[in-house]
Formats: sequence, C-alpha cells, structure tokens
Amino acid sequence: MTNRLAYSIIALAALAGLALLTYCAPGYVTQQGFPLDDAWIHAVYGRELARSGMLAYNPQTPATGSTAPLWSAVVALAHLLGSGSTVMVLVKLFGFAFHVLTALVTYAALRDGDDAHDAWRLAGAGLVALHPDLVSASVSGMEVSLASLAAVSLLYGSARCGAPVVAALAALGVLVRPELAVVALTIPLCLSAARGRRALRAAAAAAVGIALADGMLAARNLAVSGLPLPASFYAKVGAGPPLLEALRMGFDGLLRQVPIVDSLLLLTAAFGVAVLLLRPDGGRAPLVAAAGFIGGLAYCAVSFALIAPIDPAAFYHQRYVLPALPLLIGPLPLLLHEPLARRWPRRHATMATAAVVGALCFTTVRHAPDRYAHLANDARNIDDVQVALGRRLAAAGADEVVWAVDAGAVRYFGNAFVVDMMGLNTPELLGENAQPFLNAHPATYVEVVPSWSSLRGAATGLPAITFTPNTPYTVTGFPAMQRHVLVRCAADDRTRFGVRTRLFDLVCAAAGGTTMASSRTPARAGARDRPR
Repeated sequence: MTNRLAYSIIALAALAGLALLTYCAPGYVTQQGFPLDDAWIHAVYGRELARSGMLAYNPQTPATGSTAPLWSAVVALAHLLGSGSTVMVLVKLFGFAFHVLTALVTYAALRDGDDAHDAWRLAGAGLVALHPDLVSASVSGMEVSLASLAAVSLLYGSARCGAPVVAALAALGVLVRPELAVVALTIPLCLSAARGRRALRAAAAAAVGIALADGMLAARNLAVSGLPLPASFYAKVGAGPPLLEALRMGFDGLLRQVPIVDSLLLLTAAFGVAVLLLRPDGGRAPLVAAAGFIGGLAYCAVSFALIAPIDPAAFYHQRYVLPALPLLIGPLPLLLHEPLARRWPRRHATMATAAVVGALCFTTVRHAPDRYAHLANDARNIDDVQVALGRRLAAAGADEVVWAVDAGAVRYFGNAFVVDMMGLNTPELLGENAQPFLNAHPATYVEVVPSWSSLRGAATGLPAITFTPNTPYTVTGFPAMQRHVLVRCAADDRTRFGVRTRLFDLVCAAAGGTTMASSRTPARAGARDRPR
C-alpha cells in the first residue's frame, strides 16, 4: 500500500467521524458554543493576544492562567481571521485539522520497511482518526487535539529525527501541555534500550528543550505574578486524594469511560508486550509502538497524580488525559499482532488480530452517538448558564467588577473587570494578600455557584438573577453546580463571600452600575428569573 493511499484512508476516517458527529449533534459545529467554560477562558486569552499581543485575562493585564500558550496563539489566529460566531467555528475547525494531522503522524511514526506491519499501523491510525472522544475533543475549543499532535510528533521525532528536532518538539510540547515533558523524556529513554547512545542523545536533547521552555515560562510567570508556575497549578494541584487513590480513580475510573482503553486487562497485556519489545531485535515499528504506548501510560499516570479525576464521566477531567490517547490506541494493533506472529502461523495471527481490531472498531463506533449527544448537551448547558450570564453583563461598564468562580464566558461575553475567585486567572487570590486585592477591586456583582461559593451573613434580599440549564445537566456529576446566581452587590460589613474552604469579606462598589432585569428577586435559594 502506498503512503498516499494510506493517508487518504486515514483522512477519510477522520471526516467520517466528523460527519457522524454532525449527524448525531446537528448544529453543534456551527451553532453551539463550547462544552466547557474553560474553553471560553482560552478564547479570552486568544482574543487579548490578538488585540494587544499579550497573554492577558482582563484587558492589558497580563495573567498566568493559560497552561497552553500555543493553543492561545491558535485561538488568537481565529480572532484575527474572523469575528462573532465565526471565531468559534474557526477554533473548532482548527482543532479538527490538528486531529487529522495527529492520525496521519501516528501512521508515519510507526513506518518501517516491513510490509507486514502496514495494515496494523494503518489500523491504529484509523482508530485514532475515528475515535469519538478524540473527534469531539478536537471541536471542544480546548487544546486536546494540538496536545495530541505534539505527543505523536514527539514519537515521530524520537524515532526518526536528530537531537535538535527532538529538543524543538519537546519545547513546543511543553508550550501546549506541561505534562508532555513526561512523553518527551519517556519515549527516547524507552528507545535507548534498543538504540543505545542515539536514543540517549535524543533524551538529553528533550531535557534541554523542556528546560528552555520551562525556564522561559517561569521567567514570565515570575515577572507577572511572582510565582514560577502558572496560577492554575497552585489553584488545582495538591488538593486531591493520596497518590494511589488518584491513580485508581484514573486507570480504573476515568479510562473506563473511554472506548478501547476501558479495559485494564487489555492495557496491562499491551504494557507487558511493550516491555518485551524494547530490544534491538524486535523490529523498528514494534519498538516505536512499544515506546509510544509506554509514553502514553506515563502521561496518564502523571496527569492523574496532578489532578485526580474525581468526576470521571465529565469532560472537564477527561480532557487532561485525552492527549495520551493516540499513543495508546495507535500502537495497539501492532502490539497485539507482534506476539501472535511470533508464535502462530502468519495467517492465524492475522485473523486473530483482525478480529480484535474489528471488535475495537465496532465498540468505538457504537459509543459515538452517545458521546456526541453528550458533547452537544454539555455545550447547551454552558450556553444556557455561563454564556447567558456573560451576555447579561455585556452592557456593564469596564470599570465595574465581577467576583466570579466560573471565569470563562463571564469575561469573554461580559464587559466588566473579572476577579477570578478561584485564582486561576487572578493569581493575587492565591496568596496572603487576597483580601487587600479584593478591597482594591470592590464588587459590583458576585457570582454564586452552589458547592463552590456562597454568601454568608446579611446577604438575603439582594437583587439577583439565577441561570439554570434548559436540558438535563451533564457538564459535571454534581447537580448543584448547574445553578449560577448573579447577585447585585449591596451588603453591609457583616456579609462574607465563601469560596471553597476560604472566606473573604464582601466589599461592594458604590451604588450604580448595570440595571438587572430581576432587581426585585432576592438572593436566596429558590429565587429564579430564567435568562432570555
């Protein structure tokens, strides 16, 4: 089979996945927003990068909330090329283009001179192209598909390119997702078991690229916030369960939500085969497949350890680990076929592997309608709640301030200055000077999200409007979080604002500001004025 034909088949498989998404979720690509509020945070950074050339959350105010600067640059390009809803469509199309490239590079990375491997590397790349979780993530507004492309590019570079290319790919990978540093080091170290010094040089080059990228990011972060790591690291990492429990939640919880990698038995068997193939006489394609698979598992372990997936069915947690999926799925047919081919007649090994790959393909396609419907409903939930809340503040003055806990759409669609009370985009909230910062930025509005934030004290009776979804809530498994209340701030000094385990004095701005449609609705449980 020629490479041109193989690449055409892979691209067609990806387009078939997109066509199935369009059929199962009509209007999603062109008419709906994103399925996660974090995607609107990326849109905020991308828009400001296009406007001012800086990574900023509030206009002209540099921030360190973006852990994917290269994806912010992609989103900035969409803002330069389009406006309004066109930007959203362009971001989705860019993401899908990266998904197609991911599948193509997966096939290229596993290439060798043995025609017997062609069918299995094509099968692996085809499964990547068609996988509904990867297709849906590519049009989610998140950096998943770009991170996936970076991951398989590291596999390709480690197997086929010199040290300078590996160093550059490692540096770029860190700028897409910091966890890709694990992949950049693991793959060449695995290859060194069979290739010796050449692979070790690639590992050293990867370490240099990682150090350069991390050093550059740390210098910027220190200049902006006084902290070397992104603010989101301090806000999210370290508050979860113990390491072993986090790993169990990931491998025995989250991955069970994703077809093909939902079997611990299959993953364990493939890992055992991969370890055995890390030897000089194993063949080039099986060796690269083994290194890629182990690199994918290492990425998963680090991701689960950093942020435990306490809500495994939610895309919020799945998006962290999905960039490793091509490294796990692409090599799988080769890893299944290789031990069988060494023990059985070629015909029997081929038939057995084909049967397993066919079963994997069937389960993947069968999962697609539910996955795409979930994607569309998540986006509908976000449009009904976070986007509607943000649009409500479109007429707010630039000098007005919102204390928010879900900080994406409220900043993208609203006009007010936003204080991210979670600290992801407002690093001043992470340290001991949080209250002085809040005192200097008194609130015109406060966003209350049950289980995340609350008003305590003399807060009842404040003007408020409640936003709730019009369809069943699927964004997270915590139903209380579907209800967002925008409160007009007007309280005495006895009112306090609780955010998770922290408690702040509520400081309100002077009277005035945007008139709320539900100004007579009190801010208490059960009060509701559904947004139009």
